[in-house]
Amino acid sequence: MSIARVRVAIAVLFAALLACGGCVNSSADTLDAAARRIVDFLSGQASFDQISLSDTVTISVTPEGGGGQATFARQQLRQPSAWRVRSGNHVYSLTPPTGMTKLTTKVGRHFNCNEQTLATKFPRLAKLPHVGTLLEPANRSSCLQTWNVTFVFDTNSPPRLVAAVYDQWEW
Repeated sequence: MSIARVRVAIAVLFAALLACGGCVNSSADTLDAAARRIVDFLSGQASFDQISLSDTVTISVTPEGGGGQATFARQQLRQPSAWRVRSGNHVYSLTPPTGMTKLTTKVGRHFNCNEQTLATKFPRLAKLPHVGTLLEPANRSSCLQTWNVTFVFDTNSPPRLVAAVYDQWEW
């Protein structure tokens, strides 16, 4: 194989890794499905046994919401109501509000009403495979009606959740 072909192969591989937010062992479909299962769990539509978490999971609020963060052992997160983080004088729950029926997901991206890069807020987490999720009511009239969490995974197969970034702190 010529050096030119090797360079092209490396460039293609690098571009593929960048396109999916740093995925190594997990395909975009696998990451998307894992994020959707976590949303289902937090919404009470799936059991804890249906989601895959690492030994510890860090839940963070974006810097604009105070930058709060807490790390939990896997077993502490068995109930959706336990997925909470203090940021400043507020405690934010990752349990979605009722009435949120439309789910949008995007591998390698973050949502704060609109799609954006996670690197601007959490550069370290952006290097790992991640999926932005946005829940909204059927007839959304404002960005304040969205629920935005980015789920960050390790590179295992299947991917295990290592962090969640909450970006709807205005609620």
